[in-house]
Amino acid sequence: MEERNCLILTQYRNDSEYNNFIGKFYHFPATSQKNYLNQFKYLPIEVIYYEPDKKGDGVFYGYGKITKQPFIDRKTPDHFFVEISDFKLFSKPVSFKNNSGEILEKLYNSDYYNYNNAVRKIKPQFLDELCLDGGILLNFKADAHLVQVLGEQLIASERIGILELVKNAFDAGASYCKVKIEKIPNLPNIPDSIYDFNKFEGPVIIVEDDGCGMTKDQIELGWLRPASTLKTSVKERLKREREQAISENKLEFLESYIEILKSKNKGRIPLGEKGVGRFACHRLGKNLVIKTKIFENDYEYVLKINWDDFNIHYNTHKDLDEVKVTLTRQPISRNYGSKGSGTQLIIYGGREGFELTEEEIKEINRTILKLNSPNPHPKASIPAFHATFSCPQIKELDEEISYRKYNPVFKIYGIVDEKGIFEYDYFFDPPYNIPLARFKNIHQIYDLKDINKDHWVRFEKNCNLWRKPACGAFYIHIDIWYRDKPWIGNSNDEKQFKRYLERYGGLSIYRDGINVFSAENGTETDWLGLRQRQIKQNYRMSYYHMIGNIEIDQSTNIDLVDKTDREGMIKNRAFTDFTELVKAITYFIEVDYIGKRDEYNQLSGDLIRDPRALKGFPKQSAKIISNINANYDIALDQYKLFEDIKELGDISERKYKLVELSKSLNNLEDNLKQIQEVQDMLTEQAGFGLGIAVALHEISKTTSNFYFGVLEVLKSGKFEKAKLEELKDTSQALESEILRLSPLRALRNEDPIQFNVSKSISYVHSVFKRRFKALNIDFEYNHDQDFEIMSRFGALNQILTNLIDNSCYWLDKPEIVKRKIRLNINAMDRVIVVADNGDGVHDSIMPYLFQPGYSLKFPPSGLGLYVCKHYMNLMKKRGDIYLAKDSDKIQGLNGAQFLLDFSKVIFS
Repeated sequence: MEERNCLILTQYRNDSEYNNFIGKFYHFPATSQKNYLNQFKYLPIEVIYYEPDKKGDGVFYGYGKITKQPFIDRKTPDHFFVEISDFKLFSKPVSFKNNSGEILEKLYNSDYYNYNNAVRKIKPQFLDELCLDGGILLNFKADAHLVQVLGEQLIASERIGILELVKNAFDAGASYCKVKIEKIPNLPNIPDSIYDFNKFEGPVIIVEDDGCGMTKDQIELGWLRPASTLKTSVKERLKREREQAISENKLEFLESYIEILKSKNKGRIPLGEKGVGRFACHRLGKNLVIKTKIFENDYEYVLKINWDDFNIHYNTHKDLDEVKVTLTRQPISRNYGSKGSGTQLIIYGGREGFELTEEEIKEINRTILKLNSPNPHPKASIPAFHATFSCPQIKELDEEISYRKYNPVFKIYGIVDEKGIFEYDYFFDPPYNIPLARFKNIHQIYDLKDINKDHWVRFEKNCNLWRKPACGAFYIHIDIWYRDKPWIGNSNDEKQFKRYLERYGGLSIYRDGINVFSAENGTETDWLGLRQRQIKQNYRMSYYHMIGNIEIDQSTNIDLVDKTDREGMIKNRAFTDFTELVKAITYFIEVDYIGKRDEYNQLSGDLIRDPRALKGFPKQSAKIISNINANYDIALDQYKLFEDIKELGDISERKYKLVELSKSLNNLEDNLKQIQEVQDMLTEQAGFGLGIAVALHEISKTTSNFYFGVLEVLKSGKFEKAKLEELKDTSQALESEILRLSPLRALRNEDPIQFNVSKSISYVHSVFKRRFKALNIDFEYNHDQDFEIMSRFGALNQILTNLIDNSCYWLDKPEIVKRKIRLNINAMDRVIVVADNGDGVHDSIMPYLFQPGYSLKFPPSGLGLYVCKHYMNLMKKRGDIYLAKDSDKIQGLNGAQFLLDFSKVIFS
């Protein structure tokens, strides 16, 4: 470690000729009587200020540094000044004596202490301790290396860097921004005469706009000041005005303020909010020239920066404000158009390790093409802004987004309001070769909070209430395609389109019409969890099936904030809510996405879910082959039955191969039977899983209460009778819950028994008793009617458990106050109707109601109703489940109503 030079400087704070110079300059003599000049010979020097007790307080009160040699006082040539830098006052000056009246310097600085010397040495450790005892007032300082961090390391790629500079043009009120890249060393050479900026070392990146330009103050206090608040102060003010308007219920005043704010900012609220995006220039090249003009001037400002000047050499440091850049003016060098203002950035010299390739140039072009929203909110009024890109060294650059020529199979668009209600138009438009009916659902409404209720419900004032999304309202448009045949073909164009979906599929976020979060970034980070979901269940929808845009407005979505690295948004409450709402929309569409594909597969014979549907076909086929073998001249093959069937071999092998094929088909019949048994077993296990989940929910609560009860007793060390009785009751409740699990399971080898359906209803009621109480659900069934069935007791328990669990889920909504579940037993028709007063079955799920894998619940299982139908169909003579018709419905309940039909099920 280098030796530190430290001095005490004596200086009165008041009644002194030079007290105004404290912390700036120190005045000292260099006369024949007193000469302190040699004390300042070796730099740098750390100093501590001391005020003597003779005319002052006798305290040490500040710290500073000396980095420059002293200079002569011209008024009194035998005196000198020395400049003080980095001056820091003490928050509590330190007395020169301790509590015992001893002089500190005599105790800790005795080697140098001389009261008569105004300038004297001090030990470094003693100086440090005085600073600490005085509570030295420190401050953050920026190292010149910060520029490299903000530019080269924080901006993820050249593409994102250029996009940042284009957004700055938008914030400046520009109507256009032109980006051009030329003189790229590793791309094909072209004649120099084609280039516009030959005098600069390549690659040269030019970003040019017709915005308002920058004044000298804006350059100095804005552009040259990292994280300046020139833009962020606008947003902070908007946040405060919004909070005040909401608290005072005066939202109309907020609208007026937003209009005033936009009028002062060229009709826009600035996209930038960190004040660091401009340092993308550092990432893009070693040198920068900024030419900017405001309307009032007849000249342009020119700012020149060599970013290498900010580099730090090993084991040294350099403060950011030590690096000097040059600002001058010059005559106008380009046509500034009708506005008479604008800014031009010329970035040149490139960066080692960041070479521009042809593919990277094409990516930059695509990014700029996608800068503006492809499907903006039809009622949005956003000032026109258009960005263009050119690179003379590359002949073929896309001029439009390529996917537009392929019509989506699904399309949905609409507004999600501030309460999370989605008002949408929804279309299904299959290709002409797909024989499915189109649909067009206009002006539909759906509460997206229903998809994942737990995220939105808050407990307040002894009841559950919906929480308002923190993100604000937004517009969304999603186009969706299937990626396999026959929905899309295999021509070169179609293959190229599928590659486009793989690379650029997903949802982009546009703020005020400008892309702030690209689809590919969202796909990479899996911000909606779709990719992980599809990996687990590949029939689901993912990013590469869709292209969409989400439109947010800074005036209503002020809390959605970009990350500094521009790779997403800060994960605050607003973004979490925003993600949940967008995710809910994709889940909503996915129901039809899976359903329509399955519907087509069933129509075309591509998909048979139930092995029972194939029963008998293998044996019939085997019989036909045996008859052919016995009654047909295989060698002659006059009807050419075996033509082009290579697997049968030549004529000598055919008879043997046909016999083997017949045996295989007979074996296939047995295999299908085994598959059916496995499927039945898995379905019943899944059903048991659904049923047991209800009981486990209660067991979890009971064990938790028991655990914390024991913990409380152990911690208190007091075995009070009341507490022990409470633990005993909890233990009995746990035992009771465990005993209830057994009848939930419908084992395949369980013998059918004869029982009244009311017995099963009573049992299931006991399972749900606690849940009914927690959700304040009024449960009733008519005791005056009953009938017997011959079935497995656990099977009906499973059916009723699934139906009642569904009702509980959909009734658990804050707006449903009087919650009811009713069961109606009709002994004459041998049916049970299960009904609730929820919102009913949504139209989107209706076509797939009893099929596996379809659900609007979260998390989705899509098995409950499928299991119900499975168990009903397995009953002897076959039972069934339907949506209740109007004539069968329980009056006064407008929710979901299901009819369990036991009319054919045996009862003895």
